[in-house]
Amino acid sequence: MATILGIHDSSFDSGATLIKDGVILAAVQEERVARIKHLGGFPSLSIVDVLNITNTDPGEIDAVAVGFKQPDFGLQALQLFCNTSSNLNPLKSKTDIYKIYAFEKYESLIHNNRFFSKIDTHLSDILLHHMLRKLGIDAKVKRFDHHLCHAASAFYSSGFERCLVITADARGDGISTSVNIADNNGIQRISSSATSASMGHFYGGITEVLDFGYADGEGKTEALAAFGNHSTVYEKLKPYISVDNMVLKGKMDPYQRLISVPLSKIVKGYRREDIAYAAQKVLEETYLNLIKNAVEETGIANITLAGGIFLNVILNKKIIDIVEVKDIFVHPAAGDPGIPTGAAFLLYSEMYGLKSKRWEHVYMGNKFSNEYIKNALDKFDCKYTYVKDIGGYVGEEVLPKGHIIGWFQDRMEYGPRALGARSILIDPRNTKSPDKIRSSIKNRPSFQPFCPSMLKDSERKYIANGKNVDSSFMTMAFQAKQEMVDEAPAVVFKDLSTRVQTVENKYNTSYYDALKAFGKETGTPILLNTSFNRSGEPIVYTPEEAIYDFKICNLDFLAIGNYLVEPN
Repeated sequence: MATILGIHDSSFDSGATLIKDGVILAAVQEERVARIKHLGGFPSLSIVDVLNITNTDPGEIDAVAVGFKQPDFGLQALQLFCNTSSNLNPLKSKTDIYKIYAFEKYESLIHNNRFFSKIDTHLSDILLHHMLRKLGIDAKVKRFDHHLCHAASAFYSSGFERCLVITADARGDGISTSVNIADNNGIQRISSSATSASMGHFYGGITEVLDFGYADGEGKTEALAAFGNHSTVYEKLKPYISVDNMVLKGKMDPYQRLISVPLSKIVKGYRREDIAYAAQKVLEETYLNLIKNAVEETGIANITLAGGIFLNVILNKKIIDIVEVKDIFVHPAAGDPGIPTGAAFLLYSEMYGLKSKRWEHVYMGNKFSNEYIKNALDKFDCKYTYVKDIGGYVGEEVLPKGHIIGWFQDRMEYGPRALGARSILIDPRNTKSPDKIRSSIKNRPSFQPFCPSMLKDSERKYIANGKNVDSSFMTMAFQAKQEMVDEAPAVVFKDLSTRVQTVENKYNTSYYDALKAFGKETGTPILLNTSFNRSGEPIVYTPEEAIYDFKICNLDFLAIGNYLVEPN
């Protein structure tokens, strides 16, 4: 059986995945290693990392799967040789308008002109092989369609034998949304929507108007929407996207990524909360209608979702509530970090065949020994104690006292959510806990909620999940029951929703032990869990980074490996 490297080397959220004998052994985002959030370009650091994690020699790689069919050589070269940032804002810089306009023209050229498309692909392949050879990898390379990679990432990790797969993002290989039927014989696309109907551009454009940051601050727009209400701004935004059976029709042309420029004029004078509310409502209506139509058309009631749009957990919650939908699975790395895995799945399936198998965990990153951690602690002159049962001790003795804990344990999570490996934890019973986190490490708006982890066997007590949808990866919101409102108010949002991670003992023993001990001590087996990073930075990657953030952010304790670290 083959060893396959999957990569995403585009302008945003690049990374690498290693599959051996059909099993994912490691998956890493480039941003975590390079320490630049959402970093794109060739993922050299994450490739080296997945090779090191799996003890794989570069010469053992049999094939490389790439998650873009039409690669965009111009942007790749700029990022590689000029370190060009993709964080452009046309509302704040005329220069950025010109840069985005040039990018849009180039994109149009390579997707609509066969001659330039061939030149672009040829130059990109030369560059790609050069970069791979620098890492010692000399293997055959195959490119796959971007949205097909999204679809494969979701289907092959869902465990469904047959399902609908919906993908949605800003753009990828010329489209923005696709509807697919997937089974163990493959994935068949039955509809696609053009970038002129890109909900990623639309919602990102509104996010940019609200000054939250395109392709990074959409979660803030989602949260702010709960504080708005129906107003005429919705009527003005609604015509930008419509649904025609299983295809979206839109009015993003000729603006595309520049859509925030006209949108800023349309929404001028309205309350920010109402603008966010209107954008969220357009998003929800669009995809609820599309999915209802797809289920009715195909008769398939199991749904899998991937693409950055489906990081919107309130939308996912409402998809669950569609009567005709039986079950849904959202890929844990729904955005572009999931592309390397989808590409690797596709190539492996093509070579050997592959069946869908439900993911039970996403702990696919690096891990550090106690010896390594102790050396790092000594280097930083830390005050620490060895604790054999670190989870039980922290859950019973530390967290019930209201302390903020930096939590660095076992293998790093794959995807955007902290799931109890690189987390910050605090008691959710105290409504002041979020303020304590905001004042120390998280510079985030007061309206943006924090999320809970809870023991899996407590799920029925605290959240409404009538369809028993998987809740392991914080990919969707659920309605909080009154018991949760009463016992853990710090992790219940204004609309009584809560984005939950349920935890079992099998794959995250120390975190399970912390939750169990906290529940035994307090009667509430729930913790407020947010990612271990400072605002604007990726989640901590090494013990050194965890120790540094612990020291400068005034956390009360750091639980790292079997060591409990106190402030000096």
